[in-house]
Amino acid sequence: MRTRPLKGGALAVLLGLGACATRPGLGGAVQQGQVQRVETYLNGLHGVRAHFVQTWPDGGTGGGTMAYDPGHMRLDYVSPHGMQMVAGEGHLTLHDDQNGSLTRVALSRNPLGMLLRVPLHLSGDIRVTAVQAQPGSLQLTLVRTDAPTEGALTLTFSDSAGQLALVGLQGVDARQHRIVLHLTDVTEGATLPASLFTPPSG
Repeated sequence: MRTRPLKGGALAVLLGLGACATRPGLGGAVQQGQVQRVETYLNGLHGVRAHFVQTWPDGGTGGGTMAYDPGHMRLDYVSPHGMQMVAGEGHLTLHDDQNGSLTRVALSRNPLGMLLRVPLHLSGDIRVTAVQAQPGSLQLTLVRTDAPTEGALTLTFSDSAGQLALVGLQGVDARQHRIVLHLTDVTEGATLPASLFTPPSG
């Protein structure tokens, strides 16, 4: 199991970063190389655990713990109150402990669905619309090729000594609602039981 010492790292999606500069065309060899690096990294990423702080569109925040394995993600909230979100197998399910509500939506309508494909290909039905590389960081913005206006997902990575680490996810849906998660204490390579990703049933 690997621990990523991320200082101020941000898993900035749940559900892109508005300040990310769009670079049209994405045909340059350098940009294509960055896209390939990200694709290779994500397809090898597994057993991720982290603490997170989430910022909602209204400015409110919450937090808890995250778990990720290829094709699956789970968020366990401890604030503002207990909630469990499990995404995978084509759906996202959210259970609210406070009022007992259970919400289930298709990942095909959620930007997070682009990250949870196995294997993940950043071409074809997913299109990379922006690449921004800066010293120590890299950002890619993704849309669905056949529905680019229905949401975008920006992935943010630390990039140190040639090693990528996912530190940011920000999603924007078709209604321009943004959700941002900031991760700390990130570890990779843990063995996560399949039962962890069983959708909550209420």
